[in-house]
This record gives sequence, structure tokens and C-alpha cells, in this order.
Amino acid sequence: MMKTYDDEEHPIMKQLQSWFTQKSVDELSEIILNYIGESAEEQSRWQLAMLNDQGGLSFGEIKKMITKALPKKQVWGYAEASAYFNHSDNMFVDIFTAIDRLPIDKQWQLNLYALVRLNTVLEQVDDSGGDRLYIEGELNQRLSHLFNQQAWSDDEKAQWIFEHYKEYKYDVFPSVPEDFNLTQQVHNNFVALCQIEVQKRQQQGMDLSEWKTRYAFERLIKPLIKEAQQNNDWQEQCRLMAMSAYDERNFLEIAKLCVNNDPLEAEHWLKKAYGAAENGRAKISCQKFEVELRLALKEYTQAWQLAWQLFTQSPNFAGYKSLIALEQKTGVIDEQYQTKVEQIFQDNQIENGYGKRFRDTDSLLSFYLYHQQLDKARLWVKSHKAESSKLLTLADLIVAEQPQEAIDLYCRVVLSTVDHGNNQAYQQATDLLLTLEKNLQGNHCDELQLMISQIIKQHKAKRNMMKLLKTHFSVCF
Repeated sequence: MMKTYDDEEHPIMKQLQSWFTQKSVDELSEIILNYIGESAEEQSRWQLAMLNDQGGLSFGEIKKMITKALPKKQVWGYAEASAYFNHSDNMFVDIFTAIDRLPIDKQWQLNLYALVRLNTVLEQVDDSGGDRLYIEGELNQRLSHLFNQQAWSDDEKAQWIFEHYKEYKYDVFPSVPEDFNLTQQVHNNFVALCQIEVQKRQQQGMDLSEWKTRYAFERLIKPLIKEAQQNNDWQEQCRLMAMSAYDERNFLEIAKLCVNNDPLEAEHWLKKAYGAAENGRAKISCQKFEVELRLALKEYTQAWQLAWQLFTQSPNFAGYKSLIALEQKTGVIDEQYQTKVEQIFQDNQIENGYGKRFRDTDSLLSFYLYHQQLDKARLWVKSHKAESSKLLTLADLIVAEQPQEAIDLYCRVVLSTVDHGNNQAYQQATDLLLTLEKNLQGNHCDELQLMISQIIKQHKAKRNMMKLLKTHFSVCF
């Protein structure tokens, strides 16, 4: 049935449809052939449609059409890549129709061939824009769907999954085995094949310092570890993870698995992690875990001492919060630690002449805000830069008692926001002023208007910002 077009939504198509209905068959044929004759791609598409209409294509013919739909050529431009895959998408509409008429085993072979072909052409086609995603998604979904329809034995299916799992063959491919909806028996056979290969490679000996070898071995062990997890067998997990353990991160992962089950076993793996730590960052990772381990062993004093050492090495507010959490678990071990923390943060206040900080100077302000030491916070922000969020937090806490200081703090944030010079920043600055106006609850309007007048004077060239201020604070103009 011929599609009809609406005059309002598709006026040109409606006119063309009316014009075509007035043409004879010969005239229409001439128009179509002239159009097709100008493009080899269009000729391929129409040939494919014709062969489908005449009763379907053979396996060999479809394979040739897949090759035409995904030609080997170098394509590096964005527009060229988009055109390349637009042609492919159009052809595959009819290719999929032709494939679906074949027996299941032939459908499987052609879908797999198309996927391999897509991987091949992507070596020379720069598809940064993702134009291949339609064809990739269709082929992946079809291959996954056809897998369980194959008349293969469970062993054959497991072997195919294993061969496409143990080696990373293709960039574009369904996720193996996750996307193939394996039956339990096929899954069991697949895991058994992984086990056999793991044992084989262990017997042959491997150089785990070579990352490709290590990655391939870890990949083989992964299904075995997942099986142990599902069986709640943490000891088997540890045994499997130890097979490919190489650096401190691997040993720490094993230690973390042990810590709640067997802390002494965790200590064994922690020692191995320390031995594999090659730099300061790796050693710090080990020390952070050791705090957890000392807690598990109820060695609270050692846990606290190590946590304090880590904090003093790199003092910051997040580290201080960790100390608070640790104190809640261990009880009070150092009654003076908060005073010491404040002093450390004070000693950490270093800024250069441009106001750029060499260290984390906001930690002291965070410390004061956390403990509601507002007088100290007020004094500190008068002579230091700080994050906008912290300035606003302080302003909201003191607005009732110190409205002028709150206004000044908001002013600092608003001015720095407006300096970004875009409409989003202007709206954000205006919203801040509206929040401040609400927090003042109708009081100190004169001070607020004076602040806004200063902003207007300083940024009057920013017309979009002025437009927003006129809308909400017209009295200031």
C-alpha cells in the first residue's frame, strides 16, 4: 500500500507523490534508473532489494552483499565516516531480510562473518562519531540470539565460548560469555575449560611481569573466582587470586578478602604487599589497609598510631574525618588530637603572591565549620581565599548575627561567579542573590542593595547579567 503524506507536515513529498501518480510506468522507470545510475551505492541497494523480491539470495550472494555494504577503504573524516555507515545501514536493512530466510546455521555464519568484516574495516575507518553503533548493535544482538539455536552439543557450545573468551580477538563483539545466555551445563563446561587452561599454563610457567601474559591469565581465572564467590568460598577465591598476584594491589585485594574471615591470614598477605610496594604511594596503600587490619585484630593503639602517621604525612580534612571515624571504633586514645590537628592545619597555610595555594588551605576552614567554631572561621576568611561552597556555608550560619559579614561573603562568591562571563554563571549569581535576600528575611535591605549596586557598577558591560538584575532587583538601578 502506498504511503500517503500530510500537506502540512510533508508538503514537498505530497506534491511529488501527486506528480508521480500522473506518470506512466515507463516514465517512472526512466526516472528511477537515471537516479540509480548516478551512484554505485544506490545500484547495490536496489540490486539487493530486487534479488530479495525475486525469492531471496543464496548464502554466497549475501556474503558478497555484506562485503559491498562494508567495503575496505580508508576513511578518516567525520562526514565521510558518517556517509560510509549510512550506506552500510541502508544496505543491511535488506541484508538482514535476506539472512532471515536462510537456515539457522547459515544465519549464524553470515552474522559472524559480518561482525568480523566490521572489525576489519574499522581498522581503517575512524568512527569517532559512533556512526557504526546501529550496525554493531544489530549484529551483536543477532549473534547472541542465534547462539542457543545452533544444533551443537553442550561441549561444542562451551568450546566456542571458551575460544572467543580466552583471547581478545575483536574490538566489536558481544561480551563473552555474559551476552550469550548460557545454559547451566554449557556454563559448567566453559568453567571446566578455563580450569584446564589455567593448570596448563601454570605447568608451562609464565612471566607475570609481562602485562599481556598476566592479563590473559587473570582473564582465565576470572570465571573460576566468580564461581567461588557464588559458592561463598572465600578461601578458594584467595587461592585463585594468588595465582596471578604480582604487585601490591593484587596482594592487598587478597588481604581485604581475608580480613573479616581470618585476620591472621590477611596479615600474611599484607606482608607480601609491603614487600611488593615499589614507591611511596604503594606503601601508603598498604598502610591504609593496615589500619583496618589492626582494628580487626583489636590492636587499637597500633591502628591509631598508624592512622595518625598517615594523617601527618598528608594532612587534609578528609583525613581528619577518618580519624574521627576511627576514634568512634577504638575509643579515645589521644585526647589532644583535635588541638594537634588544628595546629597542623594552621601551619599548612601557605599561599603565594597570586593567591594560589601550595597546600590544602581549606582544611582549616572545614575544621572550624565542622566544629561550629564560627568566630575562628570568620577571622580566617577575612585574610584567606576559600572555596565558594564553604564561604556560602559560613555566610548562612552567621547571617542572623552578622548580616553584613554574610553579605560580604556572598559578594565575594557572586563576583567570582560573574567573572566566568557566561549566561549560566549570570543565572547562578542571580540565584545566590535571591537566596541571600530570602535569608535576610526583609532586614538589612539597604546593605544588600548597596552590594548589588557595586556589582552593577563593576559589571555594567555584561548586558545579560544586567538584564537579570533589573528583573529581580530593579530598585538598584
